[in-house]
Formats: sequence, C-alpha cells, structure tokens
Amino acid sequence: MARPLEVLVVDDNRDCADSVAELVRCWGYTARVAYDGADALRLAQAEPPDCLMLDINMPGLNGFAVAGQVRADPRLRAAKLIAFSARAGPDYERRATDAGFDYILTKPADPARLEEIFRMLENIVKLAEKTEELARQNVELAGQTKQLLEEVKEDIREVKHDVKELKKEVRPGNGG
Repeated sequence: MARPLEVLVVDDNRDCADSVAELVRCWGYTARVAYDGADALRLAQAEPPDCLMLDINMPGLNGFAVAGQVRADPRLRAAKLIAFSARAGPDYERRATDAGFDYILTKPADPARLEEIFRMLENIVKLAEKTEELARQNVELAGQTKQLLEEVKEDIREVKHDVKELKKEVRPGNGG
C-alpha cells in the first residue's frame, strides 16, 4: 500500500483518544484525533479517513449520530466504522449495527483485537486500491482496443477496395 491506513479516533475523553491514537501510530498507521462528534465530522469531511473509531457516549453529537452522517455522506461511505464504548449487550450491539458500524469494541479494548481489526482494514484498503487501479487499466485497455478495432476496420476496407481493383484488372475483356 502506498500510504498507511488513516484512522480518526473520536472520544470526548482526551486521555483515551490520545492513548488510542498513539497506539495506532505505533502500529504504523496515521491517526488524527477529535474530541467531539462535530469536530469529527469536520475533520472527516475535510480529509476522509479509512476508518473512524467512535466513542458512543459523547455530548452533542454522539457516536450514533456521527455514524449516521458518515454513512449519508457519499465521500465518507467507504470509511469503516468502529464503535468504541463502555456500553455492551445485545441491544447496544443491534443499535450499533443499525447505525452502520462495522466493528464493535467494548472499553477497555484488547489491543491485540484492535490491531487485528486494523490489519484487516489495511488489507481491505489495499484490495480496494488494487481494484481501482485494475478498473482504470481496464478502461484504458478498452479505449486502446476500440482504437485498434477502428484501425483494423479501415485496413479491411482498404483491402476490399484493393481486391475489387484487382478483380477489375484480371477480368477477361479488360485488356489484361
């Protein structure tokens, strides 16, 4: 991958957000931090991340509200969402899934599990980049193929014309 995975860590608990962001950087990824939902949306819209790791219980825009706005924004829809909260249980997990979260982690999260998720996301981003490059190459090849077909058609027209002329020359009674 030409660039590291870009993660936006969002938590109103500054110590938690900063600690998680530092851990993400230690694993070789890029991490930015927002301490509230509104700031998270501004940062994400200005420079779309690959992943948003969202605390759920924040004042103002909570994690569910941010997730909804991320999923509604065409520029951000591809971003993966990780719910990161002290909340747990089936109702919470259903609500997080309904809000568009891809992964749900309960605080305090196991660093090994978090790193595993980021490794998976890194592979997803790599695959998406390769897919986009192949699609671009396919479009380019299709254009080249179309151009070659036009050239072949023109060559066939010229050959047909030459064959007609040759037939005229070899017909009996044409002085040949």
